[in-house]
Amino acid sequence: MKIKYLSTDDKHRLHLLRHAEDPDRMAELLEEALLHSYTLQSLWVYRKWFLALTDEQLRDRPTLVCGVVLTLVMQGNFDQARELAETLPKEGLHYPFLQLMMPDVSREELLETVRTIKEKGWKSRANIILTAGRPSVLNGFWDLTPYGGKLSERQDTALELLESLFGEQAHSIYEVMNAEVTYWRDDCYTALVQVVGIIPFLRERQDMRLLFAALTLEMYIMVLNGQATVTAPLINNLRQQLKHNHLEEYLPNIDALDAWSAMYDGDYVRVAHWLREGAPDEYGKFCMLDVFRYMVKMRAYIIGGKYLAVTALAARLMPLLEIGRRYMDMCELHLLWGISDHAAGREADALEHIGEAVRLSETYGYDRLFADEGKRAHDLLLLYRKQQGKTPYLDRVIALADKTAALHPRYLKDQLPEKPALTEAEMRILRLLADCKTNGEIAEEVNIAVDTAKQHCKHIFAKLEVKNRQQAVRRAVEFGLLEPV
Repeated sequence: MKIKYLSTDDKHRLHLLRHAEDPDRMAELLEEALLHSYTLQSLWVYRKWFLALTDEQLRDRPTLVCGVVLTLVMQGNFDQARELAETLPKEGLHYPFLQLMMPDVSREELLETVRTIKEKGWKSRANIILTAGRPSVLNGFWDLTPYGGKLSERQDTALELLESLFGEQAHSIYEVMNAEVTYWRDDCYTALVQVVGIIPFLRERQDMRLLFAALTLEMYIMVLNGQATVTAPLINNLRQQLKHNHLEEYLPNIDALDAWSAMYDGDYVRVAHWLREGAPDEYGKFCMLDVFRYMVKMRAYIIGGKYLAVTALAARLMPLLEIGRRYMDMCELHLLWGISDHAAGREADALEHIGEAVRLSETYGYDRLFADEGKRAHDLLLLYRKQQGKTPYLDRVIALADKTAALHPRYLKDQLPEKPALTEAEMRILRLLADCKTNGEIAEEVNIAVDTAKQHCKHIFAKLEVKNRQQAVRRAVEFGLLEPV
């Protein structure tokens, strides 16, 4: 996360950490961060210091153990996180809290943990993981979408569990979750009525985490019903409210949401700007908190024809989503991966991915995922139906995708800048740059003068619109000029 998105307190604490020389003082600052930071994003900036803690520093300091475990979870190192969490006493508060955080926790373990917290009368800090900065409650830190259809049937049970974790927020959370379930089952009108009804209450209480999810749902509905132009004021208003309430950690996902909305409006200048300035770098500090942003970036890759980059990112994400049983994210990822493979001419792979997406969607009710991807999803679903045969569910989602295609004909079209045209010599030097060769080594390898090698590098940087070697290699992978490492 960029420094500009941090709260004032986190900026100050980060400054102290960078200048602290005493290990005990560093540990104190990290404990302070855990006690006062209320989002996982704000804890992510301390990852370097958490991972540098020694076994001696962690001994008898369960709060610091929690910080390390959370860092490992956010990095996607689930096995290490579980192993460290198991060293904590089972009867204390910290172990049940970490159970709530573990991606591999089963439904039964989750319910048992909630019961333990309730029986002990402990105050849960689950508020920091409600959405984890994602624009959804039902598919926030936890993927609760498999149970979404049972919300109305088991309202009392659902509210009891929510109250154990979130206290007086429970009813508001339940209302937003209900609206999300209604939307994903394509009853957009009812979902809009539900979410518009709860938004004023959330504004009054300044419950920004829930408001973020509620306004996002409102924007989805407006965009997908042909009113993408009205989302810019909504996004800007939400951005200002988040800043006012010192929740800058949510801004990267707001920027991603804005870029996604721009795709429906055909504003690819905004998309290209977000790719350059705001998109996450999956080749740098990979973070599980960025799953939503990675999904938006894959759509931008599809628009730009960077299909190898889609494959590289999807292949990295999928095993982690499977461990965490994130069925909705898996469905969306299979869908985008299939769309990318279809566009790249890899028909067999595309059919395999769309088949898995259809299976997950029909099982858990993710109809809108297909609808929201418009023509690209429509064409791939038609191909799949031709191979597999007609079914009522396939007919339904094909019709939904066709409706979006008619409303947003420019969505996911090849509109971003074309792949840069590098000469054969420049491509050879680019591959050497990827191998971390110096200018002298490049000159010797290609049998040219060092100054000529430097000049070739400058031309490559200019064509790729980057400033250095590392950026050039990353951009080349994005364009499909180089295979991902």
